[in-house]
Amino acid sequence: MDIKKICDIIEERQDELFTLLSKLININSESFVSHGNEEECARFIYNYCKDLELECDFFSPLELEDFESHPDYMPGRGLENRYNVVARYRGEEDVDEVMIMAHTDTVRIGDLADWEEDPLSGKIKDGKIYGRGAGDDKYALATGMFLMKLFKELGFKPKKNFLFSAYSDEEYGGSHGALSTVLKYPAPRIISMDCDNSQIWHCASGGQEIKYLFHTKEVVDSALLASKGASVVVDIIEETFAANRRKEMAENRFYKGTIIPETSLRYMGVRAGNNGNDLGKGEVYFVFYTDKTKDEIWAELKELELVISKKLEPLGIVGDGFKGETRFFHYAFCEPDSEDVKLLIESSVESTGVEPVVCGSCLSDLSVISKYGSSKAFGYGIGRDFSEIGGSHQPNEFIECDKFLEFTKTIATYIIKVLN
Repeated sequence: MDIKKICDIIEERQDELFTLLSKLININSESFVSHGNEEECARFIYNYCKDLELECDFFSPLELEDFESHPDYMPGRGLENRYNVVARYRGEEDVDEVMIMAHTDTVRIGDLADWEEDPLSGKIKDGKIYGRGAGDDKYALATGMFLMKLFKELGFKPKKNFLFSAYSDEEYGGSHGALSTVLKYPAPRIISMDCDNSQIWHCASGGQEIKYLFHTKEVVDSALLASKGASVVVDIIEETFAANRRKEMAENRFYKGTIIPETSLRYMGVRAGNNGNDLGKGEVYFVFYTDKTKDEIWAELKELELVISKKLEPLGIVGDGFKGETRFFHYAFCEPDSEDVKLLIESSVESTGVEPVVCGSCLSDLSVISKYGSSKAFGYGIGRDFSEIGGSHQPNEFIECDKFLEFTKTIATYIIKVLN
């Protein structure tokens, strides 16, 4: 298949691509951690691909044999009704070669008063498409669906099989959808299309969200004592655990010289009392990045629990220890100059004239995809940063139409180069 021709057709049919994203945004697929609303979105994608006469699979992660005994299974996610879709475009050789992946769930919409447009409208305005999930990660779903249809209509005959996965349970540290997909459909080449700013993420940071919990020995009528305990806990974490994370990431060859070492431990919340309730209880909630293993990190945390408990005890405070709030994300990578990364760069330059930046990621499903799917896996996407106005997880979330178009051309070009 001619690459210039396919890119020209994508340009000509851009309104179809944009409308498809709007339709996906119209479907509420919020995650609530213990359950999610992905089913309707998954069925929409399944029916779309089924209408193309593609081989399609619609399944819950729990349908995989022994999934609940997998070392990276995490209970309490309501997986019974959180479905994955995998569509297979068969090639001349019936061998799976490349899979592109995107997740169907979104973070919660939040306060409607913070939104200028209906968060489920998918409104297209001023070169942008608005709505919850626009940039995380429904643009990638639309790209996968659109390309399946386009390749089918144009009679593309790939040498080997091409798979598109729309999976559940990504937000709030889930990863069960990605994990079950790569276990059921292993492929030598995988692109996780959940990434920021047209970057290629070749390295998945390890890490986790964790809380340290504590309570006063005696009943109290003020949160003052618990606030003093929170200060002690933060100071000890900063002097030890946080310092270790900053040092190791500053020495890591993929993160050295980036902003990651200085942001390798961030506090999500420090609480004493709870708005007039639980005045003797407190917590310190943080997220960290690491290149250490889960066993190494938790051995360090167990030692730290002893140090913190000894410091809290004279205050009349009992340390309840550390508690993981998300799964542990494993550190994994492919080399930044690997064959597949170079091919994606080449595809982007050829189809759009843009050379993507190759860098390490934040915590993402690339962790389980690389560990259990393919050592060649990497991330590529155009989500907007969490810190930007209208970025991922923000009110008034949007994606820019021109970048969306470039992304779709790049993915199409890469697939053709791999499978022609």
